[in-house]
Amino acid sequence: MLRFGLGAFFVALMLRGHLRRIPKATWRAGAVCGIAIFTCYSLNTIGLMTISSSASGFLTALYVPFTPLLVWVFFGRRPAVTAFIGVAMAFCGLILLANPFELTLANNWGEWATILSAFLSAFEIILVGRYAPRCEARQLAFTQLTCVFVFALIAQGIAYLTGIPLKETTFNHTVIFSILWLATIVAFVQVLLSWAQRFVAPQRAAIIFAMESVFAAIIGYIAGENLGFNGLAGGALIVAGILVSELKFLSSRSGLEKK
Repeated sequence: MLRFGLGAFFVALMLRGHLRRIPKATWRAGAVCGIAIFTCYSLNTIGLMTISSSASGFLTALYVPFTPLLVWVFFGRRPAVTAFIGVAMAFCGLILLANPFELTLANNWGEWATILSAFLSAFEIILVGRYAPRCEARQLAFTQLTCVFVFALIAQGIAYLTGIPLKETTFNHTVIFSILWLATIVAFVQVLLSWAQRFVAPQRAAIIFAMESVFAAIIGYIAGENLGFNGLAGGALIVAGILVSELKFLSSRSGLEKK
């Protein structure tokens, strides 16, 4: 709630008092995208409570093969052969990384939450790609961030009224700095995405986002995390599957490029 609320405030400063000029259509787009973002970020944060940032980064990268498949299901654009090969490689990587044969809601719910978050991330990419060409980037980013803030506020209110136990936040310098830093990141990221996805197709954007897993592994290693051989091999397979899904020489024509 604080992260996206502050992020919305930072984007409001970019708009310089033009908030009243935001069209209703942009608010509707922001609300739809906001639902996906709120659910996705919530599940990803829940997952990070029990798994390392390195593992989370690789599992989250599964939205890359998910995205072209969802484009196929909802828009009828059949992926290239390379997309199917990439999905198979990514799935094998997932087996090595998370060992789904041992995944249960009792002891590995963090992995399940992160995988579901990756699936919803694919929806988010498709939604932003759908609305971005019709909206001004800063306005779309502001409406998204504001809606996520409102959804988080409502969720906390529901949890409080129904007695759902939430871990109490202890504010200190580290927590406050983290909130400010993450708010700054999400503000600029949403503006950049809202602008860039006016020109980049969702499936192409998903491939570019795949670098997130690489950065997560590097930062996790610097922070002292160790995935082990299976984890590293699984992560490497996921990244390889991501790259293979973009190779065009295995397919004479990519269905994703059809208009």
